[in-house]
Amino acid sequence: MKFVIPSYKRHDILINKTLKYLNDHEIEPCDIYIFIRVDDEQLSKYISLRNEGYNVEVVVDVIGIGKTHNYITDYFDEGEFIVELDDDLENIIDNHREPIIDFKQLCETMKDKLIDEGCSYGGTYSVANPLFMSGCEQYTTDLRYMLGCLRFRFVRKDISVKTNYAEDFEHCILHYIRDGKILKNNWIAPITKNYNPGGCDGDGRNIERERVDKEYLADTYPQYCRLFQRKNGRWDCRIKHYKANKK
Repeated sequence: MKFVIPSYKRHDILINKTLKYLNDHEIEPCDIYIFIRVDDEQLSKYISLRNEGYNVEVVVDVIGIGKTHNYITDYFDEGEFIVELDDDLENIIDNHREPIIDFKQLCETMKDKLIDEGCSYGGTYSVANPLFMSGCEQYTTDLRYMLGCLRFRFVRKDISVKTNYAEDFEHCILHYIRDGKILKNNWIAPITKNYNPGGCDGDGRNIERERVDKEYLADTYPQYCRLFQRKNGRWDCRIKHYKANKK
């Protein structure tokens, strides 16, 4: 099992959050793959992690988180099981607001469940709200949004996203189209801070660029995606398997 972390301009956050979390759960550095860009101003600090046994892969001629995930797909073997994490993961809780005790076992459970269900892509509940989480079945396989912070997937070379600032939506849609289902564990959720400095925001994410990417998904996959604007001005998508000709 490989644990994969794309990171950009957030070396210290990576160390203090996601790598600390994995270390606390006794994940060996040799099983952790960190993907960074060659133009990252913190490149040398990232590369120094190789001295601690981490796999640090420098991505060349690839800009944007969507393209980075495509690079990751190309990097690993077809059918290989990987766990992808954001670089600012603080914790993972269950539907009783208790921290997950054994993260590695959770990953094994998700892998087995993906195999049993015959699908390639899995994720978690988006918001750490025990009331909402407990109101859902533990596992669902219909088309629902899953936050990109923590994802479990079997590498499928036929999946390639076009967007950068809506790639988490696009991955859900493309894997659902491919397999007819995606696996969501509604009883776990990551603790993280969206829109941290660096990451996608450091790469130029803004309201207009999000709108363009999300509008592309709504136009390309009208059966699975609807575009709307939130009160704070940010554009967003609602994804589900809509009935034909029904808005």
